[in-house]
Amino acid sequence: MISLQVQNNQSFRLDEIPFLDKHKFTDSVAEGLTNGYRMIGLFPLHKNMPHKIISALVDSDAASLHLIGGEFQKDKLEFESLANQFPQTNYFECELAENYGFIPINHPWIRPVRKQSTVLGNKPYQFYKLEGPEVHEVAVGPIHAGIIEPGHFRFQCHGELVYHLEINLGYQHRGIESLILDASTNQRVILSESIAGDTVVGHTFAHCSTIESLAGTQISLRAQVIRSIVEELERIAMHLSGLGGVANDIGLAIVASSYGRLRTLAINSLAEISGSRFGRGLFVYGGVRYDFNDENIRQITNKLEVVKNDSAVINNFLFSSTGALTRFEHTGTVSKDFAQQIGLVGVVARSSGIESDTRIHFPYGAYRYFPVSLITLPSGDVFARARLRALEIDESLRFIFEQLENLPGGEIKINVGSIAPCSGVISIVEGWRGEIVHTAITDEVGNIVQYKIKDPSFNNWYGMNLALRETAISDFPVINKSFDLSYAGHDL
Repeated sequence: MISLQVQNNQSFRLDEIPFLDKHKFTDSVAEGLTNGYRMIGLFPLHKNMPHKIISALVDSDAASLHLIGGEFQKDKLEFESLANQFPQTNYFECELAENYGFIPINHPWIRPVRKQSTVLGNKPYQFYKLEGPEVHEVAVGPIHAGIIEPGHFRFQCHGELVYHLEINLGYQHRGIESLILDASTNQRVILSESIAGDTVVGHTFAHCSTIESLAGTQISLRAQVIRSIVEELERIAMHLSGLGGVANDIGLAIVASSYGRLRTLAINSLAEISGSRFGRGLFVYGGVRYDFNDENIRQITNKLEVVKNDSAVINNFLFSSTGALTRFEHTGTVSKDFAQQIGLVGVVARSSGIESDTRIHFPYGAYRYFPVSLITLPSGDVFARARLRALEIDESLRFIFEQLENLPGGEIKINVGSIAPCSGVISIVEGWRGEIVHTAITDEVGNIVQYKIKDPSFNNWYGMNLALRETAISDFPVINKSFDLSYAGHDL
């Protein structure tokens, strides 16, 4: 395989990337995927140069990233699709076709990524339809009850049984990637906090790491530890929210409200350090804006002790309830084989038995010195996705208590140098949903000319399609909540 090999958060020069013709490019990418690598990006080097693209693959076993360049004729942006042999590339190829006019030849199913009605320019898109006696179609959304963001779900059913679910997203055209390119330095941090409102810390962590790596800046260990503590606080809060959601969708109101009470304590702990219950305003280039002191450590510790003790009781009730287990077990199952083929990440992947966690396989920040435990479950059903959240909460609490007792010294913020010209960097962070990837490319004067974001929901929405097959449509709410995916993080 012809590639440039780098590490997470390692800056590289653009002239180090091998740019191949389209045949050698697809052969090289296919070779990497055959060797067990996973695709995390497929995008142009520059938004105004779509004929030069980069494929980014990760090798979890070696903790390395491989960058493969492809150079195409400007008037012939096409290549042989890899999606038939490697289904994980499917959505990446669709995105490349939608945004830049590429044609993946023999692609199994070109479909919209962030557009609703067209593919490959102006071709009308037709939803998949199942035909036959007693077959019927159920359409849900894009407008939902309450405050849920827009997304369209179209079920092909025979009676109550779902044979096929097609998910259509992209109703929020916010243009975050383009806004980051045009924004001032201070605005970029604010924009990164707005990528997904429930993953402020995860995305801002990745963004700040990207800029700091391009500037060759190494922040203090104290700042690294503070960042990792608040990342785990966000993980705890959102896992509690997810557990409350699955409990609510099976009618266990007292369990749902109890998790909600504990989530409030977790996000209030974020407010103790940052002033925002979602962690806004804490991250700055070169470190963090606020520090721990004896009083906020005491307040946070007290709150988290309640979370630890009370969640143990609630978890025991939920996961020993015959009614809950009846709804959870063998519901919405995604096998390990399917999960690997389509490239699932994060909690959803680990609940199908895949050993994948960026904090462990591509360690960054404080996780390089203070590791967390890898937790997986094999069944790939609603039970596994819910139970894994409870186990990860316990591990996050252990990590936080350990770090608060042994906070290192050092400055919380240092000055960041100039961004390197003609360079790039890929920053991978393990958000609470899973792998977050931010990629930045600079021009000859150090301006950012390409900024690519991949939220874990980009990978995992397709997993929910598979989870609904041959499942009762009445199980859709609890399966949906067990995945707990983001519309905003996908739509960008």
